[in-house]
Amino acid sequence: MARILVAASTPGAGATTVAVGLAHRLAYAGHQVRLERLSGDSRAAGDAAMFASLDFCSSSGTPVDASSVPDGAVVVIEAPAGSDAPALASRLGAKLVLVGSGSVAAGGALTITNRARKGGALTIPEDRLLAAPTVGQIAETSRARVLVRSQEGDRAVVEHIVIGAISHDSADTYFERFPRKAVVCRAEKTDLGLAALITGAEVLILSGGNDPSPYLLDRAGASRATTVLLAPEGTVETVRDIEGLYGTAPFSHPSKVERAGELIAAAVDDAALASLLS
Repeated sequence: MARILVAASTPGAGATTVAVGLAHRLAYAGHQVRLERLSGDSRAAGDAAMFASLDFCSSSGTPVDASSVPDGAVVVIEAPAGSDAPALASRLGAKLVLVGSGSVAAGGALTITNRARKGGALTIPEDRLLAAPTVGQIAETSRARVLVRSQEGDRAVVEHIVIGAISHDSADTYFERFPRKAVVCRAEKTDLGLAALITGAEVLILSGGNDPSPYLLDRAGASRATTVLLAPEGTVETVRDIEGLYGTAPFSHPSKVERAGELIAAAVDDAALASLLS
């Protein structure tokens, strides 16, 4: 049995991303992996529930105490942010992986730098998909009312915020440049709203608080490809409300899981992986 403790000094540093990525890397290297979240901070329950949804590892689905971590062939354990990681690793009999946004150093630990300018050995580059919030998080932060909910709904990931219109190109040509986007425009700009629907925006955020055209809502309701939100503030204020979500939103969503696995596979070679299992 091997145990690996993944820890970071601050919330949002990327411990969950690395824990999931390592579990993915180990599972696809042929190991039976268990992924657990220790109790002790506000994100523990959400992380543990997300771990239980992964199909490449097993998990309790609820936060566990350090004294009752289940056994397994390989157990990857995420520590609460700010915990005494070396002492906790010693208590668990685990190899320690430390995660940070800059240079991280600790005796005997494998250190992984997160959100670097470029990738490399034990280095994860800044990644737009991993930094992206969900539609649900955007709706909550902007205090917006849901007018139409897409089939994917609140879980859809939004990589880009696009303000309509700031280009000499037609709106649909401009919007098509951006995948997984949120389009923000005034509620009365029906032509921009329709262009957002045509180009498959994950979310259309109508600013200003005024009711939009019923035709726009009928089109959105018929396709259910785009969530439509009505924000109470203007476009500038709405964008300011949601832009701070990028890079701070909790890790979740299947596409992020796959991306984390890809980035860890590139950052952690076979020798580094073997050192965690020895």
